[in-house]
Amino acid sequence: MTRAVRIYLALLATLVAGWLLLRADALSEAVARTELAVLTAVTALYMASHLFRMLRLALLSLEERDQAFELAAAHALTAFPSSFLPFKAGELLRLAALAFVYRRKRKALALWAAERFGDIAVLSTVILGMYLFDVNVPDTMRTVFVLFLVVGLAALFVLFAVAKTFVYLNRHLVLVSHSRHGLQLLRISHAVRQMEMDIYRCLDGRITAFLLLSALIWLLEIGALALFIRVIDGMNNGVASGDEAFGAIFASGLLASLPGKDLSEFGLYQSLALVLLTVIFAGAVILASRLKSMKG
Repeated sequence: MTRAVRIYLALLATLVAGWLLLRADALSEAVARTELAVLTAVTALYMASHLFRMLRLALLSLEERDQAFELAAAHALTAFPSSFLPFKAGELLRLAALAFVYRRKRKALALWAAERFGDIAVLSTVILGMYLFDVNVPDTMRTVFVLFLVVGLAALFVLFAVAKTFVYLNRHLVLVSHSRHGLQLLRISHAVRQMEMDIYRCLDGRITAFLLLSALIWLLEIGALALFIRVIDGMNNGVASGDEAFGAIFASGLLASLPGKDLSEFGLYQSLALVLLTVIFAGAVILASRLKSMKG
């Protein structure tokens, strides 16, 4: 185990301990007012979605199967701290962890981009379905839907239009241009082309399994949300019921800003699942490191 990993695990342990200390009263209240079976089910569903995210990472890196455990650990050990960062800024931490595993920024970025493509495709389909079936959703959902479509179309444009154009641009620059700016442009176009090829290699021959896994991931997360909604409705605490509650919580979850006292309780279940995941994989990383040192 490297010094950087040891430092990160120490900081992570401090964060987990601090969260448990600060949220001890809220956890006790949640356990007291919720059936243990329901609390366990919601937490287990959300944790399962992250386990399938790890499986999706392994699927995208089949050609480097020996690093499957490191990839899973990178996801598990960054999920909890990432959940505290606003506007999905935690993805930067996750991307840094993937780069640490591969030691190649381009490969890590290709994996991350492929994952985001799957998430955007599935979530855009879900949101579109909610509109088609007249599910009552807040106005923020429209913003999310438009944002996903713009990002998805922009990504497809870069991969299938710009990258293809760069093939001919590279030939032109090699044959004609000899300036410093031409060389810089050649390097940029080559990097974009290589990124495109890395993403293709991640998805080559496994696009169907990849999309099915992405759908299953969000099915589990939505299932955890739906179960939570039923619990809240049963408590009759003034939260809207039915599709209105589902739309509100689903939109809030996508924006990573669960507002209000009652809706924010789902964030407690999410964090609890991520804490359990963190503890399990931190222990696994430490155990694997010690076994490796004993063999060495």
